[in-house]
Amino acid sequence: MLTMDAPSLALNFLRTAQNYIEPGIYARQYPDFQYRELVPVDNSAPEWIKQIEFFSMGDDMGEAREFAAEGDDIPFVDFQLDKGDSRVTMAAIGYRYNLEELSHAQQYGIRLTDERADAARRAYERYVDNTAFLGRAKLGKTGLVNAGSVTVIPAPTGDWSDPATTPDQIQADVNAGLSAIFIGTNGIEQADTMLIPQAQYEALATRRLDPTMTTTIMEHIQRTNVYTMRTNRPLTIRAVWGLETAGAASAPRAVFYRRDPAVVKIHIPMPLRWLEAEKRLLKYEVPGIFRLGGVEVRRPGAMRYMDGV
Repeated sequence: MLTMDAPSLALNFLRTAQNYIEPGIYARQYPDFQYRELVPVDNSAPEWIKQIEFFSMGDDMGEAREFAAEGDDIPFVDFQLDKGDSRVTMAAIGYRYNLEELSHAQQYGIRLTDERADAARRAYERYVDNTAFLGRAKLGKTGLVNAGSVTVIPAPTGDWSDPATTPDQIQADVNAGLSAIFIGTNGIEQADTMLIPQAQYEALATRRLDPTMTTTIMEHIQRTNVYTMRTNRPLTIRAVWGLETAGAASAPRAVFYRRDPAVVKIHIPMPLRWLEAEKRLLKYEVPGIFRLGGVEVRRPGAMRYMDGV
Protein backbone atom coordinates (compact mmCIF):
# COMPACT_ATOMS: atom_id res chain seq x y z
CA MET A 1 0.00 0.00 0.00
CA LEU A 2 2.83 2.37 0.84
CA THR A 3 4.47 1.81 -2.54
CA MET A 4 1.21 2.43 -4.41
CA ASP A 5 0.57 5.65 -2.46
CA ALA A 6 4.15 6.92 -2.75
CA PRO A 7 3.57 9.14 -5.84
CA SER A 8 0.57 10.87 -4.26
CA LEU A 9 2.31 11.24 -0.91
CA ALA A 10 5.37 12.72 -2.61
CA LEU A 11 3.23 15.27 -4.45
CA ASN A 12 1.49 16.33 -1.24
CA PHE A 13 4.85 16.54 0.51
CA LEU A 14 6.20 18.89 -2.17
CA ARG A 15 3.06 21.06 -2.17
CA THR A 16 3.35 21.43 1.60
CA ALA A 17 7.00 22.39 1.23
CA GLN A 18 6.02 25.13 -1.23
CA ASN A 19 4.22 26.89 1.61
CA TYR A 20 7.43 27.52 3.52
CA ILE A 21 9.99 27.65 0.68
CA GLU A 22 8.41 30.15 -1.69
CA PRO A 23 7.55 33.04 0.68
CA GLY A 24 11.22 33.29 1.61
CA ILE A 25 12.29 33.19 -2.02
CA TYR A 26 9.79 35.91 -2.96
CA ALA A 27 11.11 38.16 -0.18
CA ARG A 28 14.82 37.55 -0.84
CA GLN A 29 16.88 40.39 -2.27
CA TYR A 30 19.35 39.83 -5.12
CA PRO A 31 21.61 42.92 -5.10
CA ASP A 32 24.00 41.55 -7.74
CA PHE A 33 21.28 42.20 -10.33
CA GLN A 34 21.18 45.96 -10.90
CA TYR A 35 17.96 46.55 -12.81
CA ARG A 36 15.88 47.33 -9.72
CA GLU A 37 18.25 50.14 -8.78
CA LEU A 38 18.92 51.53 -12.25
CA VAL A 39 15.71 50.94 -14.25
CA PRO A 40 12.45 51.95 -12.54
CA VAL A 41 10.01 49.01 -12.53
CA ASP A 42 6.29 49.47 -13.26
CA ASN A 43 3.97 46.64 -12.12
CA SER A 44 0.75 48.62 -12.59
CA ALA A 45 -0.49 47.09 -15.89
CA PRO A 46 -2.98 44.18 -15.77
CA GLU A 47 -1.19 40.85 -15.46
CA TRP A 48 -2.49 39.38 -18.73
CA ILE A 49 -2.27 42.48 -20.91
CA LYS A 50 -0.67 41.76 -24.30
CA GLN A 51 0.55 45.21 -25.25
CA ILE A 52 1.22 48.46 -23.42
CA GLU A 53 0.86 51.70 -25.36
CA PHE A 54 2.76 54.78 -24.29
CA PHE A 55 3.72 58.23 -25.50
CA SER A 56 7.32 59.33 -25.73
CA MET A 57 7.50 63.02 -24.90
CA GLY A 58 9.81 65.53 -26.50
CA ASP A 59 10.80 68.79 -24.82
CA ASP A 60 7.91 70.73 -23.33
CA MET A 61 7.15 73.96 -25.15
CA GLY A 62 5.53 77.10 -23.77
CA GLU A 63 6.54 79.81 -21.33
CA ALA A 64 4.64 81.53 -18.55
CA ARG A 65 4.18 85.27 -19.08
CA GLU A 66 2.34 88.22 -17.61
CA PHE A 67 -1.42 88.10 -17.95
CA ALA A 68 -4.09 90.75 -17.47
CA ALA A 69 -7.31 89.90 -15.63
CA GLU A 70 -9.40 90.81 -18.66
CA GLY A 71 -7.17 88.98 -21.11
CA ASP A 72 -7.97 85.77 -23.00
CA ASP A 73 -4.52 84.79 -24.28
CA ILE A 74 -3.39 82.38 -21.59
CA PRO A 75 -0.17 80.60 -22.62
CA PHE A 76 -0.29 76.83 -22.49
CA VAL A 77 2.44 74.24 -22.20
CA ASP A 78 2.55 71.56 -24.86
CA PHE A 79 4.60 68.50 -25.80
CA GLN A 80 5.60 66.76 -28.98
CA LEU A 81 4.27 63.23 -28.45
CA ASP A 82 5.38 60.11 -30.30
CA LYS A 83 3.23 57.04 -29.77
CA GLY A 84 4.92 53.74 -29.03
CA ASP A 85 4.03 50.34 -27.70
CA SER A 86 5.66 47.59 -25.71
CA ARG A 87 4.66 44.00 -26.43
CA VAL A 88 4.25 41.97 -23.25
CA THR A 89 5.54 38.42 -23.46
CA MET A 90 5.47 35.49 -21.08
CA ALA A 91 8.50 33.54 -19.93
CA ALA A 92 8.93 30.65 -17.53
CA ILE A 93 11.36 28.99 -15.16
CA GLY A 94 10.76 26.18 -12.70
CA TYR A 95 12.38 23.71 -10.36
CA ARG A 96 11.75 20.02 -9.79
CA TYR A 97 12.48 16.85 -7.83
CA ASN A 98 12.08 13.17 -8.62
CA LEU A 99 10.08 10.53 -6.75
CA GLU A 100 13.14 9.01 -5.07
CA GLU A 101 14.29 12.36 -3.65
CA LEU A 102 10.89 13.29 -2.26
CA SER A 103 10.13 9.82 -0.85
CA HIS A 104 13.51 9.69 0.88
CA ALA A 105 13.05 13.14 2.41
CA GLN A 106 9.53 12.31 3.56
CA GLN A 107 10.42 8.94 5.06
CA TYR A 108 13.38 10.29 7.07
CA GLY A 109 11.77 13.59 8.06
CA ILE A 110 14.16 15.71 6.00
CA ARG A 111 12.92 19.24 5.40
CA LEU A 112 13.23 20.34 1.79
CA THR A 113 15.62 23.27 1.38
CA ASP A 114 15.24 26.24 -0.95
CA GLU A 115 18.35 25.81 -3.12
CA ARG A 116 16.40 24.77 -6.24
CA ALA A 117 13.76 27.45 -5.83
CA ASP A 118 16.53 29.97 -5.20
CA ALA A 119 18.33 28.91 -8.40
CA ALA A 120 15.09 29.34 -10.35
CA ARG A 121 14.52 32.79 -8.82
CA ARG A 122 18.05 33.79 -9.78
CA ALA A 123 17.37 32.64 -13.36
CA TYR A 124 14.28 34.91 -13.36
CA GLU A 125 16.28 37.87 -12.05
CA ARG A 126 18.99 37.28 -14.66
CA TYR A 127 16.42 37.19 -17.47
CA VAL A 128 14.80 40.45 -16.34
CA ASP A 129 18.17 42.10 -15.75
CA ASN A 130 19.34 41.26 -19.28
CA THR A 131 16.04 42.44 -20.76
CA ALA A 132 16.12 45.71 -18.81
CA PHE A 133 19.60 46.65 -19.99
CA LEU A 134 20.02 44.95 -23.37
CA GLY A 135 16.46 44.16 -24.46
CA ARG A 136 15.47 41.02 -26.39
CA ALA A 137 16.36 41.41 -30.05
CA LYS A 138 14.39 38.36 -31.19
CA LEU A 139 11.27 39.82 -29.58
CA GLY A 140 11.86 43.32 -30.91
CA LYS A 141 12.55 44.73 -27.44
CA THR A 142 15.26 47.26 -26.72
CA GLY A 143 16.82 47.97 -23.35
CA LEU A 144 18.19 50.89 -21.39
CA VAL A 145 21.50 50.93 -23.28
CA ASN A 146 20.23 50.63 -26.88
CA ALA A 147 16.88 52.42 -27.22
CA GLY A 148 16.40 53.86 -30.71
CA SER A 149 14.88 57.14 -29.52
CA VAL A 150 17.93 58.27 -27.53
CA THR A 151 20.43 60.68 -29.13
CA VAL A 152 23.97 59.33 -29.57
CA ILE A 153 26.96 61.67 -29.22
CA PRO A 154 30.66 60.85 -29.73
CA ALA A 155 33.08 61.08 -26.83
CA PRO A 156 35.21 64.23 -27.33
CA THR A 157 38.34 62.28 -26.37
CA GLY A 158 37.23 58.76 -25.39
CA ASP A 159 39.43 55.75 -24.63
CA TRP A 160 39.03 56.17 -20.88
CA SER A 161 40.78 52.91 -20.09
CA ASP A 162 43.88 54.00 -22.04
CA PRO A 163 46.59 55.27 -19.63
CA ALA A 164 47.44 57.95 -22.21
CA THR A 165 44.02 59.57 -21.72
CA THR A 166 44.41 62.19 -19.01
CA PRO A 167 42.09 62.70 -16.02
CA ASP A 168 41.19 66.15 -17.36
CA GLN A 169 40.15 64.65 -20.71
CA ILE A 170 37.98 62.03 -18.99
CA GLN A 171 36.41 64.69 -16.78
CA ALA A 172 35.68 66.80 -19.85
CA ASP A 173 34.00 63.83 -21.56
CA VAL A 174 31.78 63.19 -18.52
CA ASN A 175 30.77 66.83 -18.32
CA ALA A 176 30.08 66.88 -22.06
CA GLY A 177 27.57 64.03 -21.61
CA LEU A 178 25.89 65.70 -18.65
CA SER A 179 25.82 69.11 -20.32
CA ALA A 180 24.38 67.73 -23.56
CA ILE A 181 21.17 66.91 -21.69
CA PHE A 182 21.04 70.17 -19.71
CA ILE A 183 21.74 72.37 -22.74
CA GLY A 184 19.64 70.29 -25.14
CA THR A 185 16.55 70.74 -22.96
CA ASN A 186 17.20 74.42 -22.10
CA GLY A 187 18.03 73.54 -18.51
CA ILE A 188 14.86 71.50 -17.90
CA GLU A 189 16.46 68.07 -17.62
CA GLN A 190 19.55 66.98 -15.71
CA ALA A 191 21.10 63.52 -15.73
CA ASP A 192 21.81 62.10 -12.27
CA THR A 193 23.21 58.72 -13.38
CA MET A 194 26.08 57.57 -15.60
CA LEU A 195 26.52 53.94 -16.65
CA ILE A 196 29.84 52.81 -18.14
CA PRO A 197 31.56 49.55 -19.14
CA GLN A 198 33.43 47.55 -16.52
CA ALA A 199 36.92 48.26 -17.93
CA GLN A 200 36.30 52.01 -17.91
CA TYR A 201 34.84 51.79 -14.40
CA GLU A 202 37.94 49.97 -13.16
CA ALA A 203 40.19 52.59 -14.77
CA LEU A 204 38.32 55.45 -13.09
CA ALA A 205 38.15 53.66 -9.75
CA THR A 206 41.83 52.68 -9.57
CA ARG A 207 43.82 55.31 -11.50
CA ARG A 208 45.05 58.15 -9.35
CA LEU A 209 44.95 61.77 -10.49
CA ASP A 210 48.68 61.89 -9.96
CA PRO A 211 51.20 59.30 -8.73
CA THR A 212 51.80 61.44 -5.65
CA MET A 213 48.08 61.57 -4.73
CA THR A 214 45.64 59.03 -3.29
CA THR A 215 42.58 60.59 -4.97
CA THR A 216 41.29 58.51 -7.87
CA ILE A 217 39.78 59.81 -11.08
CA MET A 218 36.41 58.41 -9.92
CA GLU A 219 36.53 60.36 -6.65
CA HIS A 220 37.53 63.50 -8.53
CA ILE A 221 34.68 63.15 -11.02
CA GLN A 222 32.12 62.51 -8.29
CA ARG A 223 33.18 65.71 -6.56
CA THR A 224 33.56 68.03 -9.52
CA ASN A 225 31.11 66.93 -12.24
CA VAL A 226 28.77 69.67 -13.42
CA TYR A 227 25.64 67.92 -12.10
CA THR A 228 26.99 67.71 -8.55
CA MET A 229 28.44 71.21 -8.70
CA ARG A 230 25.09 72.56 -9.88
CA THR A 231 22.77 70.62 -7.54
CA ASN A 232 24.98 69.54 -4.62
CA ARG A 233 23.67 66.00 -5.19
CA PRO A 234 25.84 62.96 -5.97
CA LEU A 235 26.17 61.58 -9.48
CA THR A 236 25.46 57.84 -9.50
CA ILE A 237 28.13 55.97 -11.48
CA ARG A 238 27.73 52.24 -12.12
CA ALA A 239 29.36 49.61 -14.30
CA VAL A 240 26.88 47.67 -16.44
CA TRP A 241 27.61 44.54 -18.43
CA GLY A 242 26.92 44.87 -22.14
CA LEU A 243 28.12 48.44 -22.56
CA GLU A 244 31.51 47.19 -23.80
CA THR A 245 30.08 46.77 -27.32
CA ALA A 246 26.75 48.64 -27.13
CA GLY A 247 27.85 51.59 -29.27
CA ALA A 248 28.02 52.02 -33.03
CA ALA A 249 30.50 49.62 -34.63
CA SER A 250 30.64 47.79 -31.26
CA ALA A 251 32.28 50.77 -29.54
CA PRO A 252 32.10 51.08 -25.75
CA ARG A 253 29.16 53.23 -24.67
CA ALA A 254 28.31 55.42 -21.67
CA VAL A 255 24.70 56.15 -20.75
CA PHE A 256 23.67 59.42 -19.12
CA TYR A 257 20.09 59.77 -17.85
CA ARG A 258 17.78 60.93 -15.11
CA ARG A 259 16.80 57.85 -13.12
CA ASP A 260 13.09 58.46 -12.80
CA PRO A 261 9.97 56.56 -14.00
CA ALA A 262 8.88 59.75 -15.76
CA VAL A 263 11.96 59.31 -17.98
CA VAL A 264 12.41 55.55 -18.37
CA LYS A 265 10.93 52.35 -16.96
CA ILE A 266 10.36 48.68 -17.63
CA HIS A 267 6.92 47.11 -17.45
CA ILE A 268 6.59 43.86 -15.50
CA PRO A 269 2.82 43.25 -15.25
CA MET A 270 3.39 39.83 -13.66
CA PRO A 271 6.55 39.25 -11.61
CA LEU A 272 7.62 35.65 -11.04
CA ARG A 273 4.73 33.51 -9.84
CA TRP A 274 5.06 29.90 -8.74
CA LEU A 275 2.22 27.58 -9.72
CA GLU A 276 1.15 24.51 -7.79
CA ALA A 277 3.46 21.51 -8.04
CA GLU A 278 2.42 18.87 -10.54
CA LYS A 279 3.46 15.27 -11.25
CA ARG A 280 4.88 14.17 -14.58
CA LEU A 281 5.88 10.50 -14.68
CA LEU A 282 8.40 10.20 -11.84
CA LYS A 283 9.24 13.90 -11.79
CA TYR A 284 7.55 16.51 -9.62
CA GLU A 285 7.70 19.96 -11.14
CA VAL A 286 6.98 23.45 -9.82
CA PRO A 287 6.49 25.74 -12.83
CA GLY A 288 7.04 29.47 -12.52
CA ILE A 289 5.75 32.08 -14.98
CA PHE A 290 6.23 35.82 -15.45
CA ARG A 291 5.24 38.44 -18.00
CA LEU A 292 7.14 41.57 -18.99
CA GLY A 293 7.43 44.20 -21.69
CA GLY A 294 10.43 46.15 -22.90
CA VAL A 295 12.00 49.33 -21.63
CA GLU A 296 9.90 52.43 -22.26
CA VAL A 297 11.81 55.67 -22.78
CA ARG A 298 9.27 58.36 -22.01
CA ARG A 299 11.53 61.41 -22.18
CA PRO A 300 14.38 60.82 -24.65
CA GLY A 301 15.64 64.34 -24.01
CA ALA A 302 16.62 63.29 -20.49
CA MET A 303 19.00 60.64 -21.86
CA ARG A 304 22.15 60.56 -23.97
CA TYR A 305 24.42 57.82 -25.23
CA MET A 306 28.13 58.60 -25.60
CA ASP A 307 30.06 56.22 -27.84
CA GLY A 308 33.79 55.64 -27.81
CA VAL A 309 34.44 56.00 -24.10
